[in-house]
Amino acid sequence: MFEKNTSDLHCHLNGSFSLPFLYKVAGKNGRLDEYTRLVELRESYLIKTKEQPADGFAEEDVKLVWEQFALIHKIIQTLDDIHLGTIDVIRNSLAKYLEIRTTPKGIDKKSREEYITAFEQGLIDASLDSSIEKKAFGLLSLDRTYHSLEVAKEFMARVTNSREGVLKGIDICGNPLSSRTLRGDDLKQLIDEALNRNIGLTIHMGEADTEIERQDTDTILTALEKWVEENASQKEKPLHGKVRLGHCIFLTESQKVRIRKLNIPIEVCPTCHSKLNWHLENSPHPVTDIYSDLSEAITFATDDEIIFGASIKDELRKGLRFFTNRLNLTLKEIKANQAQFRF
Repeated sequence: MFEKNTSDLHCHLNGSFSLPFLYKVAGKNGRLDEYTRLVELRESYLIKTKEQPADGFAEEDVKLVWEQFALIHKIIQTLDDIHLGTIDVIRNSLAKYLEIRTTPKGIDKKSREEYITAFEQGLIDASLDSSIEKKAFGLLSLDRTYHSLEVAKEFMARVTNSREGVLKGIDICGNPLSSRTLRGDDLKQLIDEALNRNIGLTIHMGEADTEIERQDTDTILTALEKWVEENASQKEKPLHGKVRLGHCIFLTESQKVRIRKLNIPIEVCPTCHSKLNWHLENSPHPVTDIYSDLSEAITFATDDEIIFGASIKDELRKGLRFFTNRLNLTLKEIKANQAQFRF
């Protein structure tokens, strides 16, 4: 029953909690001042960013995104918050199928292993709740600004051995403007191992117009090309259901061609892209240089619903404006196309 329903495949846990949940947790953790500031900041931000100016939003308005995240991180303090917060995100999403990503870390004197267990339990409990008629799975986010290949292997082991199969893959993320610890041969090895172990792999790509971003993008694409050549060269869509790329804003022409040739699905988060000035809405969306039509390998997603103020249905409506529909697909058919990129 879920195959053709709305998917949200790029959904960060900490950016997707509901306000009622955060209020409850803030009260429990003695962080009501932070919650009040978050609500005030969010309301101001959503008003300021309701309509995108022709030349984009002011830098001071873009920075409000990171201020909101900082407040949320102060409110969320325990493993119980992670466990119940996972259920909250699933319950309140308008998607019927979600893949939620989060970066495991030590919290409240507990280890990142225990963090993963709490996240898993939230996914399991949501699946057992008869009032939540949805499917939701988890992705463990590797922050390439401080995580290593060793940590990546730990995360992959947790995915492989996850309870009830609720963990589906690894997400490669991190501040694109910071220095990086996961690069080069280690990055190649991570990609190869994930694919060989049938672990889903999402990769934030093209988030900054920098040389290091271009270098890492080339490293990733070379690793993917090599794997396809050695393992799936005869398949028309060798990476569907295995790999997705997030955003893909700042790419060279060569990189765009390579992505298109590999037919790698791209996660498009329309509101995020607009509010970060990655897409000026009076211009073509950057992803249309790779895939221009709704029948191709794109899937719309929220990224951070509480921050950007757009549900998955809002993102779907908005995304439809930026891509052609040469095959005159119905909304049901568009959702079915995007469903094939799930892990």
